[in-house]
Amino acid sequence: MFGDLLHNPLYKATMAVGRFEDILHVLCFDDKKTRASRREKDKMAPFRCIWELFLVNCRKRFSPSDCVTVDEQLVPFKGRCRFLQYMPRKPAKYGIKIFWLCDARVPYAIDGIVYTGREPGKEIRKNVGENVVRQLCSGIRNTGRSITTDNFFTSVGLAESLKELGLGLVGTLRQNKVEIPPVMKPSESRKVYSSEFGFNGSTTMVSYVPKRKKAVVLLSTVHHDKAVDEDSQKRKPEIITFYNQTKGGVDVVDQMVRTYTCKRKTRRWTMVLWYNVLDVATLNAYTFFTSQHPECYRGVPSARRHFLKELTLQLITPYMKIRLENTRGLPKQTVEAMERCGVTKSESLPMGENEENQLKKRKRCHMCPSSKDRKTQTYCMKCYVPVCRDHRQKKVICVKCIEGKTK
Repeated sequence: MFGDLLHNPLYKATMAVGRFEDILHVLCFDDKKTRASRREKDKMAPFRCIWELFLVNCRKRFSPSDCVTVDEQLVPFKGRCRFLQYMPRKPAKYGIKIFWLCDARVPYAIDGIVYTGREPGKEIRKNVGENVVRQLCSGIRNTGRSITTDNFFTSVGLAESLKELGLGLVGTLRQNKVEIPPVMKPSESRKVYSSEFGFNGSTTMVSYVPKRKKAVVLLSTVHHDKAVDEDSQKRKPEIITFYNQTKGGVDVVDQMVRTYTCKRKTRRWTMVLWYNVLDVATLNAYTFFTSQHPECYRGVPSARRHFLKELTLQLITPYMKIRLENTRGLPKQTVEAMERCGVTKSESLPMGENEENQLKKRKRCHMCPSSKDRKTQTYCMKCYVPVCRDHRQKKVICVKCIEGKTK
C-alpha cells in the first residue's frame, strides 16, 4: 500500500506508513475510564456509541420501499470476544452475528442489532427471532410494509403481533412448528408441484411440494387467496414467488460488502465491527447516490468500484492539501503521489481575502538549511514558499515604465 508507486498513490499521499500503523494501534471508540462500569450491563459497551450513531444516520437518510427483509450476517472473526458465534453453515463459521433490516428492492441497510447473547444479570431470552423482528421494525410501524423472513424468525405469533403494528409478514416455517396441520407436512401420497392452502382470518398458510417426499411451508398475512402461477410447469403459489423475489435483501448487502471491503487482519473485535460499519456505510452511500443520480454510472462496468475511488478522493483531498502546506521536507515520492492525485503546491494554500495576512507571517526560509533558522516575511509569487533576501530577486523598473503601465 505504501511502498510501491505503481500501486494506488492515495495511501502515500494521505499519510506516512508509521502514522497509519500508530492510528490502528491506538484507535479507541469509547472512554476507557468508564468502560468497566458500562460493561457490567452491556457486553458491547466499547463500541455501543459509534454503533448507535451509525444506525441513526442509516434510518434518517432513507425511506424504505414497500418490502423489507430481516436476516443475519456473520462478520468473520476468531479472536477473543464474549459474544462470538459459531454457525457451521456459514463460510466463515466463527464470527460476530448481526441481525439486519434491509430494503428488498435496493441494497441498503436500514437498521441492525449485534447479537450479544444473554446480558449480565438478565434471564435467558426466549423467542429471539420474534423479538429481533419486532425491535428492528419498530421504526416502520403502521406503514403497511411487508416483512420477509426465513424460518428462524417466522411464527404465527409474530405474524399476529406485526398485524397489530400495521405490518405484513411473509416467511417460511420450520416443519416442527405445532401450528402446521398434518395435511401440509411431507407425505408420499402428495403429488409433485401440488399445493395445500389454509386460511385463518387474515393469515394464509401454504404447503408446496417441490419434489417427492418434501414440502415447503410458508406463512403470509399479505396474500389472501389461492393464486398459483398456471403458466409455469412447477405451478408455484404466488406466496412463494413473492418470497423468492424479496428474501435476498440482506444476502445481497452481505455479498456486495464482501466484494469491496476495507477489512484488515486484527485481534480486536471493535476493529472488526468498525471495518464492517465502513463497508456498510459506503454501500449505503452508493445506493443513495445512484438513486438520486441514476444516469451517473449507467453502463459503467464496476460502477461501485469507481464510486468508492471518487468518494475516497473527495474525503482525503482537503487533508492532503493541509499536509502539503504545513509539512516541510516531504519526500519526493510523497509529493509525486500527491500530484498523481491532483494536488499540487500551487493549490495547497487557500487564496482569497486572507492572502495578505498569510504573507505577513514570519516563517523559516524554504531554501536555507534548518540550522540557520532564518525567518522572513517575503514569499515567492509563484509557489508561495518563504524566501530570505539571499534567495530572492527583485525587478528594477523605472518611473516612466510604471507611469506607462498605469496609463
